[in-house]
Amino acid sequence: MKLKYLGALLLLSTGSAAAGVLPARYEQDLKRFAVSTDSVTNDYYGSGIVGNGLLGASVYKQPGDTLCWELGRSDVYDHRYGEPYTNLYSRCRLPIGKFMLPMEGGSSSLTIDLYGARVEGTIRRPGKNPVKWRTWTPAEHNAYVIEWEGDSLPAITFVPELSASPRFTYPKPYYGDPALDKYEPNPAPKIYTEGEYTICKQPMTAGGEYTTVWTVCDAGKNKKALIASVAYSQERTDTEKEAVRDIEAVRSASLKKAERMHRDWWHRFYSESYVSVGEETYDRFFWMQLYKLGSATRSDGRPIDLMGPWFHKITPWPAIWWNLNIQLTYSPMCAIGHSELSEPLLKLLDDHVENLMKNVPEECPYPAIAIGRTSSYDCISPVTKEHGLLLWTLYYYWEYCRYTQDDARMREGLFPLLKLAVNYYRWKLFEGEDGYLHLPKSHSPEYADAEDCNFELALLRWGCDRLVEIDRQYGIGDSLLPEWERIRSRLVPYPQDAEEGMLIGKGVHLTGGHRHYSHLLMFSPLQNLSLGDSANRDLANRSINHWLGFRNGYYVGYTYSGAASMVTLMGEGDRAYGYLNTFFRKFAKFNSLYAESGPCFETPLAVLKSFTEMLLLSRGTEIRVMPAVPAAWPDIRYERLRTQGGCEVSASREGGLLREVRITSLYGGPCEVYADIPSDSLRVKAPKGVGVSEGEDGAICLDMPKGATAVLSRIQ
Repeated sequence: MKLKYLGALLLLSTGSAAAGVLPARYEQDLKRFAVSTDSVTNDYYGSGIVGNGLLGASVYKQPGDTLCWELGRSDVYDHRYGEPYTNLYSRCRLPIGKFMLPMEGGSSSLTIDLYGARVEGTIRRPGKNPVKWRTWTPAEHNAYVIEWEGDSLPAITFVPELSASPRFTYPKPYYGDPALDKYEPNPAPKIYTEGEYTICKQPMTAGGEYTTVWTVCDAGKNKKALIASVAYSQERTDTEKEAVRDIEAVRSASLKKAERMHRDWWHRFYSESYVSVGEETYDRFFWMQLYKLGSATRSDGRPIDLMGPWFHKITPWPAIWWNLNIQLTYSPMCAIGHSELSEPLLKLLDDHVENLMKNVPEECPYPAIAIGRTSSYDCISPVTKEHGLLLWTLYYYWEYCRYTQDDARMREGLFPLLKLAVNYYRWKLFEGEDGYLHLPKSHSPEYADAEDCNFELALLRWGCDRLVEIDRQYGIGDSLLPEWERIRSRLVPYPQDAEEGMLIGKGVHLTGGHRHYSHLLMFSPLQNLSLGDSANRDLANRSINHWLGFRNGYYVGYTYSGAASMVTLMGEGDRAYGYLNTFFRKFAKFNSLYAESGPCFETPLAVLKSFTEMLLLSRGTEIRVMPAVPAAWPDIRYERLRTQGGCEVSASREGGLLREVRITSLYGGPCEVYADIPSDSLRVKAPKGVGVSEGEDGAICLDMPKGATAVLSRIQ
């Protein structure tokens, strides 16, 4: 084809908001997609949620016509070591308590205001005037704010929870855990008043405490404000001082200024990316996930466990789960322009290498790291039958480095961790009579034991591929390079079946509905087998159809996000759309939290990843614009989604046709852009210094200096 090329272009910006001022369409969407109900229910998953990356609260109804704020702080974990029970009792999330506002026989509306990053409502009281209330967790301060206004205002009280593992208080014994016979909750809290502050001090058996402090002040005529904070330490017993300082910081700034800072922070956060596909379910979902992420973590915060900042005592999952959950939670961060939110997970791994090494059996002859199924933030979890959980997590470390083009972190952070994780597998490998390298029996997450588990084989192949790639790219010359090349060249092929596709492992078939796609990681996300290849597509289709083909199978929300991501790689937008619609039809909640026996943060984030992949796919320097969009979305606009090669992409589709693609190189370098615009209708605009050429299969090859922008547009 002959490119229509214009140089020296003055390019319009789709840059982020300055001083907290959002572009008009962002503001309109955020206001339009507020989540509301006329009558709040006794349901955590129907609650209003607020959070600031550390503190969080969910607002819902309690029995007795009471509005409650269930408090959470994401790092409040127990820290008992040497106890005769599992870490789900000894080193788990702990409850804090609830603020209670009586509704006096009435009911309340509730709105999650995304634009203002707050929750508000009106209590309707029989025979009395209504009470208006609103709540927010200041983005720039560690505090909760509850404001309520009206005549004859009821008082807010605090009810502490029993400081015990949620597994201990769960309504039924979970997995027959023997710890129920030995476990003792932490001591009872002490509640007292000092001046204008009320203090609930919760001691912990292992030392330290967590303390809830609050004060109530007049905030205008017939209006009150409660300001509270929660402080936590594993050593100190004076944490009330920290909580008081947090409250005083809000009061000294004034609620009005604190809320302005809060709103400006959120508007800057929202402005990093924009997605609209013209379907309310999906557009609201995009903004709701951004709101949840901004509420759940910060670049200098803690990684997200299964609850995030919103504690709920009815859960058997009070920790970090490593056999899918944390991986899916972190899967969309980079693509939506918030790679900084991945940094707590990366830092957790960087800082706990010694503990990760302790998780490996002593008889391992190599220095190695691994992790078991669950842990607290200490990463202590001896590996058992699932060997690849840490390698799977490192995939998202690698993605971070690719999206941010962070060469130093790739060499000095990821590479050493990958070496140690692959060393664990080197210990396990053995040569069979067939000349291949094999893996002994291990566990395919949540299904069965098998030799040559496809879950493990896919991760080991990916790990060796990345080690070889990084070593060659940076000229490291590691002494183990020949060993990694040997492993990947001699590793046994994936066990598979002519009809069923991929097996669980050697001789182990999938014989029933299975929510996990652990045996299919080689398709997505690892992409060890490219689905651009027709033979691989046939294998993937047989595998997916068999996996999802059982009547009354045990399938859950993330089952369908996984399937959607796989078929997106095959360019099947309507099929991906169908899978995601199954999620929305069967599993979506009012506040977009997700439940499987208790809160599970990961699944809506996995759906967000699958959704945005339909709009933009990247691998290395390859960029595919709208690779799998359904016919139901004729009009699409997105701005500033990110790619692995360090580009920022904005695109628009109108009347079913891709109209414009705008690519900005954030770090400089080449990329190959695949966009569905016929060559005779394509115009490329770029400033001087951008190299433009034609590539294979209709790709537009761009070589751009840092900060340069090129625009591909349809001219007919």
